[in-house]
Amino acid sequence: MNGDNILTIDQLVMAFPAFSEKTVRWWIYNGNSNGFEACLIRIGSRIYIDRERFVLWVEKHRPVSDMPQDIETD
Repeated sequence: MNGDNILTIDQLVMAFPAFSEKTVRWWIYNGNSNGFEACLIRIGSRIYIDRERFVLWVEKHRPVSDMPQDIETD
């Protein structure tokens, strides 16, 4: 595990501005039922998020896993 990969809630929200702090805290609170628990590192009362696992967790929520071949990406 890389230390640069570990984020606080505030750092996660700054790195991914599409997600609000309130939303991230809701995901944490409901982590057992929504799978977000796999992204968390708990040390005492502190909560950290593993950036790589977070990105994988978000990707799993895409309605379609693969993009059609005729769509170009930059």
